[in-house]
Amino acid sequence: MFKRLFRQRSEALDNLPADGPIVITVHGTNDADVRDDGMRWWQQGSRFTTRLVEKLGELGFSGAHILPVHWSGANSDHDRLIAAEELSRVLTSLERSGRPHAVIGHSHGGNVVMEALALRRRRQPLSSVITFGTPFFVRRLKPIAGLIAIFQVLLGLVVAPVMAWFLASSFTSGTNKIVEAVILFGGLIIFSLWSLRRGFLELSRAGWTRRHSAHAIHPQNWLVVHSPRDEAMRLLEAAADISPDYVTVASAIRSISRLSTVVGVAAVIIFFGATWSYFLEPIITKANAGEFGIGMAADLTFLLIVPVIFSVIVFVIRLVARLGGGWLYASVLNFLIHGSLMGAAYGGDARFRLTHVVRTPPYVSGAEESRIDATNLGGIDETAILNSAQDLYQTLIAQDGAEVGFGDPDKLWKRLSDALYHNAYMRDENVIANTADHIASRWSR
Repeated sequence: MFKRLFRQRSEALDNLPADGPIVITVHGTNDADVRDDGMRWWQQGSRFTTRLVEKLGELGFSGAHILPVHWSGANSDHDRLIAAEELSRVLTSLERSGRPHAVIGHSHGGNVVMEALALRRRRQPLSSVITFGTPFFVRRLKPIAGLIAIFQVLLGLVVAPVMAWFLASSFTSGTNKIVEAVILFGGLIIFSLWSLRRGFLELSRAGWTRRHSAHAIHPQNWLVVHSPRDEAMRLLEAAADISPDYVTVASAIRSISRLSTVVGVAAVIIFFGATWSYFLEPIITKANAGEFGIGMAADLTFLLIVPVIFSVIVFVIRLVARLGGGWLYASVLNFLIHGSLMGAAYGGDARFRLTHVVRTPPYVSGAEESRIDATNLGGIDETAILNSAQDLYQTLIAQDGAEVGFGDPDKLWKRLSDALYHNAYMRDENVIANTADHIASRWSR
């Protein structure tokens, strides 16, 4: 799918008008469409882009062209990072042309924009970025990815000098296989240095991301628009703050106590398996010989060890559970469960752990923040939500779901999501006007 979208991007860049400013639009989660033209806010011909182009014309920048950047729109950090690489290439292409351009991102499209700016190679700061309702992620390498990066660094530090010594020795040893030595040891040196660089960049990502972002845009050129009524942002912010006890210490102790019974039985079986020749063979020999007297009774006394072994195992495990094992078990389970829920909410399927969200880009401190405190953003309020749900129900009854029913999830989602504040930014005339003012003022500098 990404190859097809990248091909579309290349064709879109080739088909741009010869002159005029460019406004790049980046959609958020669950808002993808393969077409450049359409009614979604980020598409050419939508109400938002049409009004924005008109406003820019009134401010002296006529003929602005909308360039949508396509990506999967999945709730996937992996897909967002791939989309960021694509957007960085788009920005690089536009910078070479020297044409004024701006970037607008909504929801997780803002995270795509943030990561794309950190990947830019050029030093020319971007003139204007606007993000609506973006829950900006704070990232940290996952433990496995961190260990791999450390291994790559150590591999480079150890292998490169050793291979260099071998290569130098091959020149002084008088061997007639210099070419083979250069290919072998030289190749290993290059690989180890690449590994060193890759691991170092992973471990120092936070630092170089901030440095690249500082060169990518001035803070005052980034307009962050959000509202306290934005349901999606509030939900994702709360996801990181809420950490209930999914597993209590008491329930963990009970689980370990129940497990101790199974472990005790297993320990008895293992004990018999390891000592059968010593304890059971004499009994089997006497039974085969028909000797069922006092000797066999004496041999059977070893069975008294069964309850002893079982009781000791159960006692030790339950004692450990009450002395801290239950707390440790509950803590590990709570950490794993909360991490899984966070990963599902944030789409954390890449090599980074998304720890929490913030309202302004963490890589660019001091971004211009526009907080929309209005209780009625773009005509959307609680009444609109109820009316939308009632309208949907009436439509389903009238049309039996033929067009907008449960058989068409896309239309169902679109009808319900239209009532959310999170999707209302681009329908507000004041937001459109402020966006045009911000872009025009930066282009004028």
